[in-house]
Amino acid sequence: PGWVREAYNYMEAKKFGDDFTCTIEWWTIIERQHGWKTSTKGLGTEHRPPEVSHWLRVLRRNLHRSPPIASESAYSAAWWRWWSGLQPSWRMPDGDGRPVACGDGAWGDLRSPGKNGLLMVLLSLVWWRDAATDATMQDWSAAAADVRW
Repeated sequence: PGWVREAYNYMEAKKFGDDFTCTIEWWTIIERQHGWKTSTKGLGTEHRPPEVSHWLRVLRRNLHRSPPIASESAYSAAWWRWWSGLQPSWRMPDGDGRPVACGDGAWGDLRSPGKNGLLMVLLSLVWWRDAATDATMQDWSAAAADVRW
């Protein structure tokens, strides 16, 4: 469908590295497995960065319009809280509360297809990377690697 192609082309053109490219390729596979359907239920909103909510409410129709990120460190912290909260119970947190890349089980809500599913996580990474400086680049790389895992 057009929305998948548009989102893929937009994110792939960013050339954010192998982890991110692999992640968006896997995202298209997940969407295909769900028959390109959009779920009526999106991902959880607890701890979701306010920039994501703003984009959903105000900027949604234009992938090329990123929400303003006033503080990349606050965005990074909120993103990790949101991402950690979306994880299935079998993904244990590390000392910082971030998911550890080990374990096995069902992915549950993270396999939510459509415009309100995993795509929102990927777009939120794009916005973060576009705004990132040395202050959060290492956190962004860890986030991209964890989403790929």
